[in-house]
Amino acid sequence: MPRMTSRTLHVAVVGAGIVGAAIAWSLARRGARVTVFERADAPATGSTGRSAAGLRHQFSLRANVRFSRFGAERFGAFEREVGADAAFRRVGYLFLVPAGDEARWARDRAMQAEEGARVERWSLDELAHRAPYVAREGLAEGSFGPDDGVLDPHAATLGYLGAARALGAELRLGHAVVGLDARGGGWRVATAAGTLAVDRVVNASGPQAGAIAALAGTRLPVVASRRDVFVTAPIDGVPFPTPLVVDAATGVWWRSEGERLLLGRSNPAEPSGEREGMDWTWFEATLEAALPRFPFLERARLDRRASWWGWYEVTPDHLPAIGESVDAPGLWHAAGFSGHGVQHAPATGAAIADALLSGGDGGFDLTPFDPARFGRSSGGERPDEARVV
Repeated sequence: MPRMTSRTLHVAVVGAGIVGAAIAWSLARRGARVTVFERADAPATGSTGRSAAGLRHQFSLRANVRFSRFGAERFGAFEREVGADAAFRRVGYLFLVPAGDEARWARDRAMQAEEGARVERWSLDELAHRAPYVAREGLAEGSFGPDDGVLDPHAATLGYLGAARALGAELRLGHAVVGLDARGGGWRVATAAGTLAVDRVVNASGPQAGAIAALAGTRLPVVASRRDVFVTAPIDGVPFPTPLVVDAATGVWWRSEGERLLLGRSNPAEPSGEREGMDWTWFEATLEAALPRFPFLERARLDRRASWWGWYEVTPDHLPAIGESVDAPGLWHAAGFSGHGVQHAPATGAAIADALLSGGDGGFDLTPFDPARFGRSSGGERPDEARVV
């Protein structure tokens, strides 16, 4: 599709979660006219607002490490650049590496270091000293990222949107997109309130991204997968604040929030779809998997009212789709982050804006995220991400 100057380009962004908000701001600050459509009556009410809000550099795929480095830098400078406080706290991520897996983690650390990410190997003695709440039987080591941390995704989303609106972007809440029609080199975006003619469309609709793609007559294999976040009552005997701790063998993760703990574990048997409500039976299974490694959890009390559920937006390879649709030119995708959308929103915004306005990639290698990969045969090697939690 022919490219237009940023001052004449009108882009519709579908979705006002953190990814859509970052894209809107990145486009608006470069001069594009932006209209954001959100089906809910408020921003950040889907996957973003229900996220556990972590940011880590400890990935096995180089492109993900680059996205995380950019995200950490931008969230660290968020108030200066965007004008809001994203509450980014570098509390760290601690992965517990099972015996026999040391070589793979060593290779990943070497790659992460090449990308400028600080990741430390903790011996079992260091684990005993620095993380005394961890039972070390069956472990080889710990992998700690001191620049990893957590943030407030709701505040970050509102910050992006507020800054985008100050630059002229329009936010249409309660406007579910029900039709996408390619016409005359552009698109008509239909909602119950009417239609709007735009030049380009960015599909940043999270768990709904597959349905939005279908409106344009194309396929994007993004589905929703429910995740439960269990919250404990205040607990003593834990040195607060803790890192976000992940037991790589079981997938159990937890972190402190004040004097409470957030706790979770992906359920491999969870059906796809926007299922709602807590799965309390999964708490028992999660706790059973967690106790051998974190025996102090035996005295934790569950706070059912504080616990919540949300959705991952998942692709078959757990990598996002970032780029232009092959069979629907002018429709761009930024969805399917499989739990990494909050931390990778800044890089996605920069990459999409550069691709749309300049034909570049924002300095990132977007090849692993090309939406066209889903239409290719399964032959040949594809990059994957081994560190999905």
